[in-house]
Amino acid sequence: MRSRSYAARCSGHDDRQVDDMQKLLHTAAMTVAILATTPAYAYAADGGAIVPGWLPYAAGFASLVVALALLSEVLRLRKLVFGAALSTSVSYVVAAVVCLGASALVYWLANFIPAVSGEHAVLAANLLVTAAMGLLVVYFATVRARLMRFMREMIGSLDDDAMKGGASA
Repeated sequence: MRSRSYAARCSGHDDRQVDDMQKLLHTAAMTVAILATTPAYAYAADGGAIVPGWLPYAAGFASLVVALALLSEVLRLRKLVFGAALSTSVSYVVAAVVCLGASALVYWLANFIPAVSGEHAVLAANLLVTAAMGLLVVYFATVRARLMRFMREMIGSLDDDAMKGGASA
């Protein structure tokens, strides 16, 4: 006998009904997303500003707040794993988060410092985001390598296909 899912137990429906409701919800969400992004809305615009003037400032402020929260959490994580095998790898994540926060800060500089043009701000922000992605690649590569080494020591020799993440039949 198949056990009922948490959603089915809470709603009083069986799993198939819950699955059907979830599929319907996902289909409706995708339909709304597709219809809301059609070019007809742009053609129907009166030619005025579609984006309110305050919205870029609000988005920039929100990105700064999120970057500060992320940096705070990563620094707490770094303190937590101090001395562990992954402690040196967390430094890559800290640097990546600093790059992401700096990229959000660059847009603010372009808004408030006249010497910084918008094109320079976009270029600097893109380069900082690219650097952050590169640092995250290094982080995940080192974590994967250490995990593979750990698995080899714990389990013994595994075939290379399983260690690379491939599906062996």
